[in-house]
Amino acid sequence: MTVLQIVTGILGSGKTTLVRHLIEGPAESKVGVVVGEFADDGFDGDMIKASGGIVRQICATGRGDDAKSYLEPTRAFVEEGKVGRVIVETSGVTEIAQVATDLRDDPVIGSRAVLGPTIVVLDAGAFTAHDTHFAPQLWAQLDVADIVAINKTDKAHNDSLETIRRRVAGRNPEAKALFCYMGQIHRPTALSIPYEGFTPRAFRARWEGALPAEFEAFVYRTSRVCYDRVLFGHRLLNLPGGRIARFKGVLRCWDGPRSVNGLPGQLDWENTPVEGDTRIAFIGIGMDGREAEITEILDAELERQRHDVGA
Repeated sequence: MTVLQIVTGILGSGKTTLVRHLIEGPAESKVGVVVGEFADDGFDGDMIKASGGIVRQICATGRGDDAKSYLEPTRAFVEEGKVGRVIVETSGVTEIAQVATDLRDDPVIGSRAVLGPTIVVLDAGAFTAHDTHFAPQLWAQLDVADIVAINKTDKAHNDSLETIRRRVAGRNPEAKALFCYMGQIHRPTALSIPYEGFTPRAFRARWEGALPAEFEAFVYRTSRVCYDRVLFGHRLLNLPGGRIARFKGVLRCWDGPRSVNGLPGQLDWENTPVEGDTRIAFIGIGMDGREAEITEILDAELERQRHDVGA
């Protein structure tokens, strides 16, 4: 039987890093990963491939009739029978209960797969910001968690970590909270099925309030070259208006393309090999109508840098 698990969490919480940690374990030589991207361009699949995962990536996921389904690529992994585990890493804005229902009701998956615990990843350093600006999205995910990975513990004080743990327990007392740094969750706990006949909470719990507001996204694209990524990063961190949950992608720098990932107040330059021109996905609430403004700001910064170096 194939073991099937859902890994989710709000945008930028470290889902992909955690998934890479899980599949790099010595006992996980054959793992299929279905990677969902909310934007129309994908960046995380290549990172998982680099860790040895067999990846099927889908873009433009989300909610509603236009959202692409996780069912078909998941069923393909299970039906082929070439991997012992399938991890479904959702885009972070997906309605998890709907994904769980689709998977549960599929006859192929139902007869050939056993369900592992649903893992929800939190960013400890950004928890307050997420709770302030994206609370419906955050808590809708925590409602269906079997395991909560409180990630990026280096970005929060011990008192804050304990506060997060208490709040999670108050909302979902069934969930097991695990602290981790850089996605280094305890593998045996994360990958094991707790007991015979276990049914993930995502298949039992339902979000009882109104559905959280839908996220919006666009991809900033340019062939311009960045000559000072520190100043460009400053622009990314200080874009005006709206609620940006995450930005991630590729920045074409003078010394080669760089992988960029962050949210307001937090910017990471990753070591993942990337190539091509600049393409950065912006995801958040109230993003519709802001593409032209953000594009103008970033274009102006790159043009200023080009002028300064005389290129």
